[in-house]
Amino acid sequence: MPARCKVVNTWTLDILDGQIQTIRTVSDADELGHVGPVADARAVLRETQRARFAPD
Repeated sequence: MPARCKVVNTWTLDILDGQIQTIRTVSDADELGHVGPVADARAVLRETQRARFAPD
């Protein structure tokens, strides 16, 4: 499965009266397994940096 189809992290927002109260993120691969296939976050970052800084 390609990395673009895998989970890198999750975010949750607690919203009260239309305003964000709390932001939580989980990026620990051991805690994300129940969400779906987990990507190698470092590999995704390397690939993204290569694509951003590659000569045209």
